[in-house]
Amino acid sequence: MYKRLQRNINLLYTFNFLKGLKFFIPIFALYLQQELFTVFNVTLILAVQSVATLVFEIPSGAIADLFGRKKTLIASSIIAIIALLFLSFGQSLTVFIIYAILIALAESLISGTDTAILFDSIKGIERYAKKNAIAQEEASLGKKEAPILLDEIKKLPKFKKVISISNSMWPIGASISSAIGGFLAAYSLKLPIIITIIPFILALLITFFLVEPKYVKEKHKSILTHIFKSTKIVIKKKQVLLLSLAGLLFYAFGEVAHQLKPIFFQFKDISVELFGIIFAATFGLSFLGSFFSHNVSEKIGNKKTIILAAIVSPFLIYGATLAPGIWAAVLIVSASLFWGLKWPVISHLLNLEVKSKNRATVISIGNLARKLGFAIFVPFFGYFVDLYDVNIAFKLAGVLSFIVVFLLLFLKDKD
Repeated sequence: MYKRLQRNINLLYTFNFLKGLKFFIPIFALYLQQELFTVFNVTLILAVQSVATLVFEIPSGAIADLFGRKKTLIASSIIAIIALLFLSFGQSLTVFIIYAILIALAESLISGTDTAILFDSIKGIERYAKKNAIAQEEASLGKKEAPILLDEIKKLPKFKKVISISNSMWPIGASISSAIGGFLAAYSLKLPIIITIIPFILALLITFFLVEPKYVKEKHKSILTHIFKSTKIVIKKKQVLLLSLAGLLFYAFGEVAHQLKPIFFQFKDISVELFGIIFAATFGLSFLGSFFSHNVSEKIGNKKTIILAAIVSPFLIYGATLAPGIWAAVLIVSASLFWGLKWPVISHLLNLEVKSKNRATVISIGNLARKLGFAIFVPFFGYFVDLYDVNIAFKLAGVLSFIVVFLLLFLKDKD
């Protein structure tokens, strides 16, 4: 079981890498605009997806906690493939709405579930290692109680480092697929979507090899009861509430800007052929931020790491609106480094506050807050773009992003 739990970590690294191979990322907004004609219609589809996520997010976390995380990931992978088929069909608002609802369900089922498996796998590895260490000490010393082999325990995987690597796998895949997707789009905006189905099938196959870590489950199987108990945890624990609200604001302004980058780049007269390279750089820097998040937070602290990211990103987004052409892309892409930097630390702090039996649901509530922020702000963003221009909308997003900094000042720096 020890080795199988260790294998879980590598399997989830691979799973997240494959899920990042979305070849249509650089042209997604342009594809929707081509099929639906206006930016408002594009943001309408994004809003439908976010609202659907709001509906599915918490129940999906409860399903994972109550009925098993592995089964939940399998179901998510199957639904995601079906969603991509609808996206490739395109041509009507109805078809895109069906895509938005299905992909929201698929992403909600993953949300918190993969993190819960990782965290509980590491806890399981620690339990087995400590048990073996004590047995070795007892055998060598002939004592009923003996000290744990601390040197061996220190070598075990640490969650913050593992989640940093896991979070970096998605942007690595996205970086590679974005570079390729830009060139594929030169032939057809639909081709990158069709190619994306292949890695998603491989991700589905990966889920069958996962092992469900042992964790204490609720005796009841009532989804509503479980949701109610988990929601009380979020409300009563100040740290969890602050992290959830911070996620809401990060997504309300940062993720909206990210989703409409292609339209912003088009406004800046950047060639579509360069979109793939730009998005590859975006996800490459996000990967670096996630990968080095553990090291940075160990040196300056968890709280300071999140605040640093929250301060620098808005400056770069606002600066991009003032810069011409490719320099606008350079500035806005640079913000991705700090986007990737903060999320492993936020995840680490959140998981420290939650017991295993509620983990996936509480994480889902945090993710729900993020999607809620996106769903609320994205229609206004689209309205601003149609009424004025995308440059003014990005300026607004940059200015409003500073609000989250004041909220983060109340966080506790735990480890």
